[in-house]
Amino acid sequence: MPRLHALAAALLAFSVTQAHAAGTASPFTGEWAAMGLSPVVVGAPDAHHQVQATLPDELHNYAPHQVTLAPHGKDGLQSPGHDPLVTLHLVSANSATLTIKGTKPGQTVSLPLSRND
Repeated sequence: MPRLHALAAALLAFSVTQAHAAGTASPFTGEWAAMGLSPVVVGAPDAHHQVQATLPDELHNYAPHQVTLAPHGKDGLQSPGHDPLVTLHLVSANSATLTIKGTKPGQTVSLPLSRND
């Protein structure tokens, strides 16, 4: 019987830890897919609430492979003061829009994304 109590306590501690971690994760964190492209990968926020996003190889003509994004409005992340301007806007829990706007002609992309995890 004591082993059962120890197991139950361990499971409870694990679930509390997982719930705490899930509560602090950003709704943007994870992989986001676009039809025909490699996924956009958004990391967990750092102490300054910024995240690192890895863009697919297919978008390297428009933006760098690694982009730092900061909170922008209620449902968005944006690259602070960079050219090109990269924005990730959450449409719902499972969909988002990635927008890239640069100063060069034709350096504009608007890409619908869906959760890939």
